[in-house]
Amino acid sequence: MQVVFRTDASRAMGSGHVMRSLTLAQTLSDAGAEVAFVARRHEGNANDLLRTWGFAVAELTAPQAGRPPAAHPAYAAWVGADWQDDARETRAAMRALGARPDWLIVDHYGLDQRWEAQLRPEVARIFAVDDLADRRHDCDLLLDQNLVEDLATRYVGKLPDRSATMLGPRYALLQPVYADLHRQVAPRTGAVRRVCIYFGAADLYGLTQLALRAFLNLGRQDIEADVVINDDTTDAAELRACAAGHANIRLHTRLPSLAHLLARADLAIGAAGATSWERLCLGVPALVITLADNQRPVAAALQSRGLICWLGHHDEVGLAELQDALARHIARGADTASSRAGRAVVDGAGVRRVRTALLVDSTTPLVVREAAVGDEDLLLEWANDPLTRRNSFNRAIIGAEEHHQWLCHRLRPGQRGLLLVIETQDGVPLATVRFDPIATGWRLNYSVGAQYRGRGLGRPVLERAMAALARSRPEASSLVARVMAANQPSHRVFRRLGFEVVSDAAGAVEYRRSL
Repeated sequence: MQVVFRTDASRAMGSGHVMRSLTLAQTLSDAGAEVAFVARRHEGNANDLLRTWGFAVAELTAPQAGRPPAAHPAYAAWVGADWQDDARETRAAMRALGARPDWLIVDHYGLDQRWEAQLRPEVARIFAVDDLADRRHDCDLLLDQNLVEDLATRYVGKLPDRSATMLGPRYALLQPVYADLHRQVAPRTGAVRRVCIYFGAADLYGLTQLALRAFLNLGRQDIEADVVINDDTTDAAELRACAAGHANIRLHTRLPSLAHLLARADLAIGAAGATSWERLCLGVPALVITLADNQRPVAAALQSRGLICWLGHHDEVGLAELQDALARHIARGADTASSRAGRAVVDGAGVRRVRTALLVDSTTPLVVREAAVGDEDLLLEWANDPLTRRNSFNRAIIGAEEHHQWLCHRLRPGQRGLLLVIETQDGVPLATVRFDPIATGWRLNYSVGAQYRGRGLGRPVLERAMAALARSRPEASSLVARVMAANQPSHRVFRRLGFEVVSDAAGAVEYRRSL
């Protein structure tokens, strides 16, 4: 498996895109993939960091000074070249790396479907990582790890019909240590004893210094503060001067991860970028100031769910406002409700789920288990997938309450039917298979998650499921499956498994075989 990332870091955009790409790259590499990066030589780039982690980096030329930025997409200026030039340079870079990637992963606000279409002949599949939903993509899979109010519909009309999506913080690209700490760190209770301050690598608005001054003004020597700074920022010297002489202030720089600082924090102060999911995963309540317009919808959604305290945009929050909010939260003590709610939203296993979506194939070892209450949201997502609904005899969207009642009934003890989840050995669900008793045997229905289709999973999924049925329901003797005439992938699967056609009428084909 060959994977190439196209992403950038710079003083203007920060390092967030590169850092989450690096997390995914490390996970893919650990699983045996050959990974390389294509990145432009921006001022403030992270190309040497990528090399330090052992990845090949093909550098694109530095941006040309004085070149007027394109009007579209909104962040086109961040590319540092016209999209046509970037596509041409990227194509040459991949050829120089000797790669025709199985996946090209593009994580860049300034690139859209035009760029992706130019690269499509050079790659097998394209994976777009986006947060904005402000442009069209020509991709096979799209990830948006944010939690916003219009999440389910924000990419409608912006993706090809073939494209699958991975939406929400369930897929947040956090370092694997977060999943480990999620299991170990308890929700916050009691007094606030430790505060973590971090506003990203760029911190263009000096908010780290603002937060540090607000904390110092409280005069709370009994509370410790971890402050993460970047030595390359213009106010690094001032930050060090502010912290000097205060034994309860610890400055940190060039950290490989925030995880262990957040695990010890009772309260955080920061922005609404990727660090939001790290804080939520470890149950850290947060005072949040947004840095860019694209962070506003995320902050609003998190605020409405009681997951953060959003103080406002960077140009709306001064020292007095931040200091007052910090004093109130410290006086109230740790926000246990917010801590518990955050942990419920992000479990830290997102990178494992994304890795599976990129690497899974027909040889992937599979595990079969019976469905459980915790599968409710995922089963509903799969059931309402557009292709699943088109291939169903009842095409109506299934409501959440209707699905809840149905699942509760299916999971009651004594039910003869069998509802199975097929997953990887490390617990990533891939498909569901349902067996219902009927007069002539057992009716079979199955669905593979949209992210995993086209990888040859249908046959091994059903083989494992039928074996599980034979073990748990030894009286089962024959199977029946009814398939829409247009659903060619399912027809191929059933024929390869030895099912025979018993009827073909009214747009449906019925198959049967002995168990």
